[in-house]
Amino acid sequence: MGIQLKVALSYIAIIVCMLILLNIYPILVSQNFIFRSKQDTMQDKATQYSRLLSTLDSINRDSVEKMMNLLDDRGSYRVIITDDNLMAVYDNTITDNVLGKIILLQEIRLAMEGNDVFYATYDRDRIVSKAASPITIGGRVNGVVYLYESDVELAALLSDIQTNLSTIAFLISVVVVGLSLMMSKFLTSRISTLLAAIRRVREGEYGHRAKIKGRDELAEIAKEFNALSERFERVENMRRQFVSDASHELKTPLASIKVLADSITQTKDMPPEMIREFVEDIGNEINRLTRLAEKLLSITRLDSNVEAEVSRVDVKEVIMRAAHTLNRLAQPEGIGIMLELSDDCYIDANEDDIYQIVFNLIENAIKYNVKGGQVRVFLFMKEDKVHFIVSDTGVGIAKEDLDRIFERFYRVDKARSREAGGSGLGLAIVQNAVTRLKGTIETESTLGEGTRITVTFPCAKSRSAGKGGLS
Repeated sequence: MGIQLKVALSYIAIIVCMLILLNIYPILVSQNFIFRSKQDTMQDKATQYSRLLSTLDSINRDSVEKMMNLLDDRGSYRVIITDDNLMAVYDNTITDNVLGKIILLQEIRLAMEGNDVFYATYDRDRIVSKAASPITIGGRVNGVVYLYESDVELAALLSDIQTNLSTIAFLISVVVVGLSLMMSKFLTSRISTLLAAIRRVREGEYGHRAKIKGRDELAEIAKEFNALSERFERVENMRRQFVSDASHELKTPLASIKVLADSITQTKDMPPEMIREFVEDIGNEINRLTRLAEKLLSITRLDSNVEAEVSRVDVKEVIMRAAHTLNRLAQPEGIGIMLELSDDCYIDANEDDIYQIVFNLIENAIKYNVKGGQVRVFLFMKEDKVHFIVSDTGVGIAKEDLDRIFERFYRVDKARSREAGGSGLGLAIVQNAVTRLKGTIETESTLGEGTRITVTFPCAKSRSAGKGGLS
């Protein structure tokens, strides 16, 4: 069963149930009102007759007939009066007269026991009303007044009401069924549109968008789906670009290694000095490959969004460890690393992520500095934030390149990057890690003067904000 049919049937079932209730309730109310009115009327007449007849000395045919003739109030109902032997002594009907006969009706027997009996019922095409009341003389039941009425006209009226209500209910049901089918078709068509869009995106058409207008929940779902598709498209484009760039980056050192190895194996009588030089070049390319592989693994781990172990990290200790390691890179170029680090700078993070941020920023500041230049590293607390700043006296970055430096494999100066062993992944790793830690990163740079990168982290929840700052 399709969703369209399910929705339509749901609407129809609800409306039909309501119509049935609305159809039955007025009929029951009307019927109950008529029955109660009949009962009250019959009860009043039966009680009236029994009281008047109770004034007689005895219940016999002559005395009862005289009394009933004096009343001259017979209405449309049949009146039968019996004595204490259940024999009819009075009957106001000409046809089927029961005078002198024993009447064994249940109502009469109950009245002989001293009970008042009154009720009305619907019998096929008529309303039947019955009443029986005991005639008490001298504290003893001497007879019974029995009233019977069969009302065809009122039953016909009740039947007409029922027929009219049924007709109205049927017409409303037809309209409701039509509207339900239209509404369900409209609803399911939008769902089908969304489902078709999902299938196309699942098959790889990440650029496809669901075109559903409106302000209801389906429109909101479509909006969120389109946003998700856009993200899928962006991620897929990044993935393709990443694979292409990674392949290119890996291919270059591998090609160099192959050329150098072929030169060694194919050149006869190669001087030992040249062989040593080629082997050193091969080693440098292998180191380059190793660094690139490490960068790729780091950025893949960050992209995977795998929850890493979080702990309370002392940022100062991480900076000092990274600076100590990178000092070997800075010394041959005469570059000095100056640290101005405040104590009690803690953040809740994975220590490896913090190390990646610190290491890559300081490494970049060294690689793209000038000989004899300087790298300054600052760490302090301010307004419940941990501020980490790396500035250098290097070549700087042009304004048109500032917005792209965090792109993967993007290099401002490709020749200088390759010479320095850069892969174009360091700053991408930094940005990814900072984003994971809910931090911010800002870059300021002037050509020929240097670059300043500021990273801000929320401080550890278990630590109160410290005081301090950098002017």
